Amino acid sequence: MKAAFQNNLLNILNNQWQGMDMNFGRLQGYVPMEKNIVYFRRGNDELSLNITNACPNACVFCIRDYDLGWGVSNLYMDRDPDIKEILGAFDQEAQWISEEGTSIKRVKICGYGEPILRFNDLASIVTHVKKKCPKTTIQLTTTRWPYFRFISQDTAPLRELKAAGLDIIYLSLHALDEEQYKRLVRPGITTYDTNAFSDSLRFARATREAGFQLKLGFIRVGAVDELGIKALAAELDAEYELREFEK
Repeated sequence: MKAAFQNNLLNILNNQWQGMDMNFGRLQGYVPMEKNIVYFRRGNDELSLNITNACPNACVFCIRDYDLGWGVSNLYMDRDPDIKEILGAFDQEAQWISEEGTSIKRVKICGYGEPILRFNDLASIVTHVKKKCPKTTIQLTTTRWPYFRFISQDTAPLRELKAAGLDIIYLSLHALDEEQYKRLVRPGITTYDTNAFSDSLRFARATREAGFQLKLGFIRVGAVDELGIKALAAELDAEYELREFEK
């Protein structure tokens, strides 16, 4: 059963991401597939968008290996939702939240995968959300290095996302050097991408140049050099978050 699901998903994605393995989490194929595009983890005023399950990383702490979706929703999908489905799901939930008398303070574009793979759809999503909820803070959560592998070597398109209304880029970095990044994030899954860590930092600097608020994310796994994290955050003019390993 798992092999059938994986083969179907890989056949779909191979048309987009030639030559790169994609990770869908160890539970993929063993759990029912649903279409939960919108989910809530921290109350009705913070909404997250699940736009892809595909990821070119195999993080050692990946929650997809043991949970359907942070205990709040089944976020496993049989395919990526198209842009119409994403915007429709957002509109439906935004209307329900409004009728409940709550304002959406934050929208996170993250998903149960790597949303930067949907880069060509991000500006449309951000523009739509900002038009519906102009006071809402919009955040993109990403490991970023896949931008240079799959999207472009030019960082100018980032300014289009800024113009569309994206406020924060949350960089799931998790490491302070290439060797630690290789061990924890495992970019490339089976074939280590030696440029991944440097490209992630390169993207971080481009983020600041484009005027985004930047936040670095780290998971507390084993010994953690918090002084090193603080120094890197200061160098990049960024905030940082050190989270506990959720399991």
